[in-house]
Amino acid sequence: MTMRREVNLYSPHWFEFFHVGIAETRTTREVDFICACAPSPRFRDIVDVCCGMGRHARALVSRSYNVVGVERDSAAIARARKLSGGPRYVHADVRDYPPKTSAYDVAIVMSQSFGYFDAATNRKVLQQLASGLREGGRVVLDLWQPEFFVAHQGERDFQVLGGIVRERKVVKDGRLFVQLEYPDGAQERFEWQLFTPSEMTALANEAGLSLIATCTDFDLATKPDAAKPRIQFVLERDSLWGSAACR
Repeated sequence: MTMRREVNLYSPHWFEFFHVGIAETRTTREVDFICACAPSPRFRDIVDVCCGMGRHARALVSRSYNVVGVERDSAAIARARKLSGGPRYVHADVRDYPPKTSAYDVAIVMSQSFGYFDAATNRKVLQQLASGLREGGRVVLDLWQPEFFVAHQGERDFQVLGGIVRERKVVKDGRLFVQLEYPDGAQERFEWQLFTPSEMTALANEAGLSLIATCTDFDLATKPDAAKPRIQFVLERDSLWGSAACR
């Protein structure tokens, strides 16, 4: 039996320091972006992959979307279910969640929650999500910007609500490695495969998807910027309209 290499587990420390207290204005901006990329009623059924405690899922339900949230962290999904708000939640690792064929109009993966695994597994995860979309369905990815992190490697201390966290970042072979040290001395490690627009185009094509928009700041009109840490990609399955941008 092959043992999985477990990465990016998101400890209770991470949720305490980085998730609790996220401003409603931030969620609203991110959900506005999702709605711009997948406007209702043409797009209605959404799967929110790595949904955490469901902040995007609940907001999308309030805008008349049907949402299924998928999350592997048992405490996070328990909290999401307690908060309720309309979504249906599935407790599963994304690697073990191949949606039924054409089950959804949209798959969203927010907050840098794609690229956790080795290249082959990341490809498989995207292919599984693509198979779960109807023709013309879309994938919205909110990821790390490779150029930013190449230029911002090293250590720093930064203040969050719970205290000072020490962070060390290294980019090697197209992957970002991050180590966090919390005020009580606890440590946590993360890593992601990073994607440039050309790399995402190639990956998307392997999954039967087309890259139709690349931007930053959750604004389709704002081009990716090496000075900003996040990049958004919008992919479309077997495009019916031949669009070069979201409409």
